Amino acid sequence: MQLIKAHKLVCAEVLMTVALIVFIALCVRGRVRDDVPLSDLKGPVLEQLAGAENMKEAGAMKLRSLYGLDANDYAEVLLYIPVSNMDAQEMLLVRCRTEEQADAVAAAMRKRIGDQTGIFESYGVEQMALIRKAVVDVQGTYCLYVCDLNSYQAQSAFRRALTR
Repeated sequence: MQLIKAHKLVCAEVLMTVALIVFIALCVRGRVRDDVPLSDLKGPVLEQLAGAENMKEAGAMKLRSLYGLDANDYAEVLLYIPVSNMDAQEMLLVRCRTEEQADAVAAAMRKRIGDQTGIFESYGVEQMALIRKAVVDVQGTYCLYVCDLNSYQAQSAFRRALTR
C-alpha cells in the first residue's frame, strides 16, 4: 500500500514539473520583443499584401493629415498609402515609446477605419470590402493598421516577426 502511494506521489510530481516547463516555454516563446526595427517588420508584412503594388511610402505630413499623429512623438513610423485617392489600401506601422502611446495610436487607427467608411460607403463597393477586412493590432509597443484583401495574413506575419 505504501509503495502505491509513493508511486502516485512521484507521478504527480513529474506531471507538475512537466506542466510547469511547458507553461514557461509557452510564455517565453510568445513574448513580444521590444527591439525589432520597423525595417525588419516591413518586408514580411508587405509581402503578404495583395495590393502592395498600389501603394507608396508616405511621410510625416501625410501621417498627420490622415491620422492626426506627429511622427516625432514615436520611435519609428512607416506609412504606406494608396497611389490613387480612389483606393483604400493602406498600411501603418508604428513603434511607440510606451504602451500608453500604443493605445492612443490604436485609437487613431480605429478612427481612420471610421473615416474611410464615411468616405467610401456610398459609392466604393470594392473599397468597402477592403475596409471591412481592415486590421488594427497592438503588440506591446508596436501598432499595425492594414487595409487590404490579405489583412489577416499581414497581421500574422507582423506577429511572427515580433515573437522570433
